[in-house]
Amino acid sequence: MSFFKGWPTLTEIFFGKEEKKKAVKKVAPKIATKPKATPKSMAKPKVDKKPTKKELSKLTKIQLEELGRQKGIELDRRLSKDKLVAQVHKKL
Repeated sequence: MSFFKGWPTLTEIFFGKEEKKKAVKKVAPKIATKPKATPKSMAKPKVDKKPTKKELSKLTKIQLEELGRQKGIELDRRLSKDKLVAQVHKKL
């Protein structure tokens, strides 16, 4: 019956294939360490930089409108994309 070699038997189909149990290695738990505090001179504050016009021009008009709403700017999508980019860049 080499024709059916590799095919599952009816027992395997209905009851599942019995898998060999693998030996589980026990690993010692890791001890959590506190992160070292950085001196104030080394800590860099997060600066929200102003996006350039080139970066803004890569966005779609819908994305520009969403960005403007997040920053509190109301934009009119009927205007051209260049005008929207200029408005967002000016107010940011």
